Amino acid sequence: MTRERFQWILAGLIIGIAFAMVGITTSSSAETPKSGQDLVDYREKRLKAAGGAMQALAQYDGSDATIAATAAKTIDDVAGELLSMFPEGSGPGGAGITKTRAKPEIWSDWAGFEAKAKGFDDAAAVLTAAAAANDLAAIKAAAGDVGKACKACHEAYRGPEDH
Repeated sequence: MTRERFQWILAGLIIGIAFAMVGITTSSSAETPKSGQDLVDYREKRLKAAGGAMQALAQYDGSDATIAATAAKTIDDVAGELLSMFPEGSGPGGAGITKTRAKPEIWSDWAGFEAKAKGFDDAAAVLTAAAAANDLAAIKAAAGDVGKACKACHEAYRGPEDH
């Protein structure tokens, strides 16, 4: 085994451990808080998991299909549950909400938010297919499209970080 191969295997293990620590596993609706700050914290955790998966894909070299498949599944799962993580009343000023970056425009422009969420979901599905085939060029292109979908939503619907 070459030193480079060993380093990639080690990186894969570290990424896998990081995914486990962030809670990458598929969630069920029974685990999802329904309201208040717990829901905001949950959605933040899930969106950060998707961000971590995107970082793993940015470093992916095609050597271990499990890394790509795991990362793509995480992103696809988050994309699939995105709309359910933003129920009415879970934005600024909502009952029990003390901190959120979600802008009120999510709910005042729900159709626009849904359209951006669908773009994310569609891009995640393409990424999942590319990862299943372990096609590095397709994975990189699809990850780029997922990143664009994330950025489009963040620019419109996510407020600045509190310092």
